[in-house]
Amino acid sequence: MARSHRRIEISEEDDQRLRELETSRHTCPKVRLRASILRLHRQGWTVPQLSSHFDRNHQAIHNDLTRFSQHGIPGLADACSPGRPSHMTPEIEQFLHEKLLEERFWNAPLLSEQISRTFEVTIGPRALANHLQRLGYSWKRARYSPAKQLDPDIVQHHQDSLETLKGGTGRQIDPEIP
Repeated sequence: MARSHRRIEISEEDDQRLRELETSRHTCPKVRLRASILRLHRQGWTVPQLSSHFDRNHQAIHNDLTRFSQHGIPGLADACSPGRPSHMTPEIEQFLHEKLLEERFWNAPLLSEQISRTFEVTIGPRALANHLQRLGYSWKRARYSPAKQLDPDIVQHHQDSLETLKGGTGRQIDPEIP
């Protein structure tokens, strides 16, 4: 049994918010798709046209329209996914931003340990690295370098010592002598 022609009203203000969601690269792809569907629906596209254009079944389009009519723009996002909730809180995120602004070397295990000490929450280094990547941070290899210029005489003395060690003593070692 076919449904009757369905129209929902979308205000100019909601259309503007939908446009922002549709064009933002930070928006979840599902929400971006639903925003596109709603904007085209506002322009007069019917459910069969939207279904054909987005290669989705009619019921999925109706579900998207119902979500918007019942809950507004917040209804476009999916509910919380199943599983254990994240330990990452806004306070921890702020703490991470502050720590990463410091003039020192940080890696995921060090940050994880610091979070554990400060907030008494255990977040593994790999989970922390994934979260930091979602926040826009990237990892770079740290290089150790001396804090000041080394004395050339001392460097030469150590180079000579290394060459002597590489060359050996020049005598045979007797395996029976302890």
